[in-house]
Amino acid sequence: MAAKVAYNLTDDVALVVHLLAKRVPRLAHLRPAQVIHGITQARNRSRYGVFAECHGLRFKHGKREHVAGKHAWVWPEVRVRGQEILYYITYFLPRFLDQPPQHRLNTLIHELWHISPQFNGDLRRFAGRNEFHGESFDRDVESLCAEALSQLEIDRFPFLRWSFEELVDRFGAVVGARLRHFKPRRVHPSELPVNQAVVPPALHAFGRQRQLFGF
Repeated sequence: MAAKVAYNLTDDVALVVHLLAKRVPRLAHLRPAQVIHGITQARNRSRYGVFAECHGLRFKHGKREHVAGKHAWVWPEVRVRGQEILYYITYFLPRFLDQPPQHRLNTLIHELWHISPQFNGDLRRFAGRNEFHGESFDRDVESLCAEALSQLEIDRFPFLRWSFEELVDRFGAVVGARLRHFKPRRVHPSELPVNQAVVPPALHAFGRQRQLFGF
């Protein structure tokens, strides 16, 4: 009997993202080679909680540096096989795969829709109090899912067909890339280029992004 080969979730997700960027016009701004995908273990098996998270590797408007008073922060340059990475998405297992199949696609597109239309390392932003989830966000995701379903051969992708247990039964294990939690480095403003060492007018923007990234 042939040995089972573990199912690589992040490889398959990356392929789906590549196809979506080519086939769904509203996702054409994505550059899949500059988005990496990883897995992490959910703290519990509850169906409620975080399924996935999208992280940008730049500050507002795609800036690498941010200055606030006597302190400054600089995002590192992350490269994979020579390609600069601007976003990474983490999937929480097994919770992500415990969802109904169409909800998994919805989760994936939800995270992709967080990516800025400028694809500059920042997240998509909206006017109003809920800066990262505007009033139209969920409606946009739902309509994108309907469009994506018409453009993908769902049966080609095991993670869009089978549950976590079914994948383990068929493949022996579910694996994927494990990513470190990237975060900006704190520096003194004097370490920045002269044209960057100024305090931007909207300091509160960094506080919101800091909360989002969890550092």
